[in-house]
Amino acid sequence: MVLSLPRLLVQRSPPPFRPGASPHRRSLIALLLRHQDRRRQFLQIHAQLVAHQVFDQSPAPWRALLKAYSHGPSPQEALHLFRHARRHLADDTFAFAFALKACAGLGWPRAGAQLHGLVIRKGFEFHAYVHTSLVNAYVVCRRLVEARMAFDEMPMKNAVTWNAMITGFAGWGEVEYARILFERMPCRNVVSWTGLIDGYTRACLYAEAVALFCRMMAGGISPSEITVLAIIPAVFNLGGILMGEMLHCYCEKKGFVSDVRVGNSLIDLYARIGSVQNSVKVFNEMLNRRNLVSWTSIISGFAMHGLSIEAVELFAEMRRAGIRPNRITFLSVINACSHGGLVEQGLAFFKSMVYEYNINPDVKHFGCIIDMLGRAGRLREAEQIIEGLPVEVNIVVWRILLGCCSKYGEVEIGQRAIKKILNLERESGGDFAVLSNILNEIGWFSDAEQARKLVDERKTVKLPGLALVGEIR
Repeated sequence: MVLSLPRLLVQRSPPPFRPGASPHRRSLIALLLRHQDRRRQFLQIHAQLVAHQVFDQSPAPWRALLKAYSHGPSPQEALHLFRHARRHLADDTFAFAFALKACAGLGWPRAGAQLHGLVIRKGFEFHAYVHTSLVNAYVVCRRLVEARMAFDEMPMKNAVTWNAMITGFAGWGEVEYARILFERMPCRNVVSWTGLIDGYTRACLYAEAVALFCRMMAGGISPSEITVLAIIPAVFNLGGILMGEMLHCYCEKKGFVSDVRVGNSLIDLYARIGSVQNSVKVFNEMLNRRNLVSWTSIISGFAMHGLSIEAVELFAEMRRAGIRPNRITFLSVINACSHGGLVEQGLAFFKSMVYEYNINPDVKHFGCIIDMLGRAGRLREAEQIIEGLPVEVNIVVWRILLGCCSKYGEVEIGQRAIKKILNLERESGGDFAVLSNILNEIGWFSDAEQARKLVDERKTVKLPGLALVGEIR
């Protein structure tokens, strides 16, 4: 098959390679690196390099091709190339580093271990660049024991090596060891701080993340956009309005708000800490930089605060702006309809998602529909939908229905919901407590007492607050 070449490479016939044609070789390599994230163009340039017999003259094209493949969308090609190019790259430390990066990108620890053996045979085990790539490959592949051993073996460690360990271990939840490394690191930089902050946030250790962020600021280290993105979940989980506003001011001062990711995160942050007005302000300031996440975040924020009509209007504005909603956007707007009692509009959105946008709903969408119908008192319709669902129903959906039965005193459907819940989980007593409350409200006191006794007989656990959550739905 003849490949069509990009304009920069189109020629009537490829001229034979001449030793003096190095400028052409350099231009091909430059194109190679420029198009490393585009597989089609990449393969075309690779073919040109082969056609011009470039590989027979110098190891530089091998190295450039290997680097491009290891950083691109097809890292497995880097390993294939490395195997075939061994005789040209026998003593090339960069080639080993790129091959190890490919192993990390693929998540292939066995290939990484084999390369580790080759590194030792070649005497590169103490080469900082190669060994750092080795450590990173082990960490990314979650071979943490091997990563620690490789790290401890290094006589000289640079900042990249330390950061690979701190960020990697923190990312896998090993925040205690990551903190030990962090405190031992001789010269910390913004990547080190950000990696550990992100680790704390992912591990739900929000207070530790915020404390480390404050220490970072006090130490004169300027957070980057990535640091801001890492700390924002910790701020909204702690409900810190003042800190959220301070973080926003810092972003404006540094110009980070021009980054659409930061803007979207600030919209979400303000919505979660109860300041939907500030969410709207950030959204309005983004103007021409808004993307689907921006619209989805503000719609979700309106839904969170019970501003159902505003959420629906904004969804319509988004569609007029030519932004195509995804399943999360639809989930947000249907949730808004549920909280605002806009049942018919919610059902219309659901139908639009399925038939107009060809998005297959999942259990969260169905749960939202059940909640919406249940809140409106349409319990039998909600139960019929559950029974006819094409996806496996989890216990949460049945508990949503049970909570709505509690609100409307619907005993018959509530009992059927309890049976379904027991088939899925027998340890929780909170559901019997909800049923008992339903029976008490309609005056069936003996039955209510019997439901309470079932909790003791089954030795189930009543978690504080579960009955209350069910009743206020």
